[in-house]
Amino acid sequence: MAGIEGPPRINIGYRNQWPRSGSSYLTYQASYDQYFERLHGGVAVKIMNDRQGEGIFNAYNLDVMYAYHLKATRKLSVSGGLQAGMGQRSFDPRSLEFADMFNPVTGDQVTTRENINGYNKFYPDFSTGIFATYFDIYGGIAMQHIFSPLITDENDPTGKISRKYILQLGALIPVIQRGKGYQLMLLSPNLVFVQQARLQQINYGLDAIYKNILLGVWTRHDLSFNYGNIIFSLGYNAGNWRFRYSYDIKLSSPTVRLPNMGAHEISLIIVNDRRESREKRIKSGAIKSPKL
Repeated sequence: MAGIEGPPRINIGYRNQWPRSGSSYLTYQASYDQYFERLHGGVAVKIMNDRQGEGIFNAYNLDVMYAYHLKATRKLSVSGGLQAGMGQRSFDPRSLEFADMFNPVTGDQVTTRENINGYNKFYPDFSTGIFATYFDIYGGIAMQHIFSPLITDENDPTGKISRKYILQLGALIPVIQRGKGYQLMLLSPNLVFVQQARLQQINYGLDAIYKNILLGVWTRHDLSFNYGNIIFSLGYNAGNWRFRYSYDIKLSSPTVRLPNMGAHEISLIIVNDRRESREKRIKSGAIKSPKL
């Protein structure tokens, strides 16, 4: 979907998972994309940092993307994309704490007898996908980590990232005022299915867009309902900038006592939608897609 909207676009994202456990799971990402008429498609650059255990596990990804956009008919549009990037994974065991580091009587900290080696691994990574819209319905499929790159020590038999397949379906459904013919609001149901190795995850929900305000309710779980989340979203579209906040509520059995292990997620999109860019997009026919 790089450049699918047309004008230059900056996307900034932040996620804090399980905030009550401290800064254990933090994700930062930023991207830039734009449509280029000579390339008949869009180009994008994205950088992401994922930190676990306050930096014990640390990951960086830098990716470049190209997407070819084809207006097949007045009602059908198709986009195909390629992504190539470089990833870096590191593990620093110096911050780990073990039971033998503490004197059971005085509580004083001593040197551990554990011998764990860290690593710092760089690797190439590639992905591809296809996206289509027909009337107000859209969907796509993507394959990530095509060559299952090795991200840890070469002696680690579980050190490869398995290929990940993602299927998305959605729609933009206008709600029309009866008798007057104007649009009251927009409803956007969506479904996302993820398959990686033997693990499956399904996300589905509904966004309701009234004027510049978005309200969304989603859920996420595996196919056996072994875990689940309810996700509430609030968004605002001010034209050239758009903001969305989501909060995950962890669902667990009443017999399992867990603290509130939710997640905060913030996304900010800034669009440089100049007049000449709007005129070009209207002339060529913009591809309908979710923008918030």
